[in-house]
Amino acid sequence: MTLTVREVIDENKLWEAVLDESSGKPRLKHARGFFLPLNREDLPLLVEAFKVWRNYPEYLLLKAENIATDERKFFAVKCSKRGNDVFGDRLDHRLGFLKAPEKFFDPLDFDIGKDVKTRLLWVTLTYDSSRRSLNDAWLHVGEEFNLWITNLRNRYGRIAYASFLQAFPDPKGKGYGYPHLHIVIFFKDAEFSVFRRFEKDDKGRSGFVYRIEEKYELESQGKWHSFIDVKALSSMRAVWNYAKRHCYNAGYGESEEASLNNAVMWLYRKRSFNMSGDFRERYTEFIKGLHKSKVAYALLDGSGVLSEWKFSLIGIFSVFELCIEGDPPPWSVCMDEDKVHDLIKRRFN
Repeated sequence: MTLTVREVIDENKLWEAVLDESSGKPRLKHARGFFLPLNREDLPLLVEAFKVWRNYPEYLLLKAENIATDERKFFAVKCSKRGNDVFGDRLDHRLGFLKAPEKFFDPLDFDIGKDVKTRLLWVTLTYDSSRRSLNDAWLHVGEEFNLWITNLRNRYGRIAYASFLQAFPDPKGKGYGYPHLHIVIFFKDAEFSVFRRFEKDDKGRSGFVYRIEEKYELESQGKWHSFIDVKALSSMRAVWNYAKRHCYNAGYGESEEASLNNAVMWLYRKRSFNMSGDFRERYTEFIKGLHKSKVAYALLDGSGVLSEWKFSLIGIFSVFELCIEGDPPPWSVCMDEDKVHDLIKRRFN
């Protein structure tokens, strides 16, 4: 009989790893005190501790005051926790600008002998586990990336990027748990010659992959310490597909990859993705004919106009303290004012 991860982990040790003694709630601060500096052998326990925190529903308790009428309302809004449903929805919306039908070049361009160029690349920076300990790799990967992008700018000029930092998911690999980065990178002042090659992906599926002739020049200039992979992106759809695979799918859900990635990123307080200040601007400039989208936000209960209301945070409460029912719990609930005052009294008195 094969034991699951949860069955081989001591439950008492799991609670010790994540539960704060004073509040009895799962807390990152407590987990950091338990796990840091992180070792590979602690990764399974870390993943389970993260799941305890992620699956513990908590809500922002908000007071809304209408500036014009002095009307007051109280709302409980489900917290966005790395990997939960609210987090996944926000991630999807924040990356939504990458979705569009435009193409940068056409596969038929290669059949007619056209000279294909691109300014947009997908780069993967791996991490050689022999360089540093697992803990030191996570502590220094940010500054190492900044040095790499600075080296590229010294030669290629203005560069905008969106980067997705993740943990290597293969438990059989030497780099298990180590950081690696996927980057959508746009070159304002440089372009690269594209060729296509028939390859197999990591799932064994065969197809054309677009590469650049200048890969080794780029590699030499960046001076990244470990192996890098470089692909040319043919369309907006390709950009979105890569971003969704390496950010959304690895940042939301119950898969082993998503759970490990979120657990390590949670422990080290890393963001799911980072963008240079001008990435979105440069990216949309690059896409000819792309229409700007406008998104309107309504009140939590769907009424009124946002500008007429002033919001203030009362505190963060668990689903149990608020007595909110539902499986899964609802994203927002209108709260009774008397109940809110009772919660405040019990919490702060």
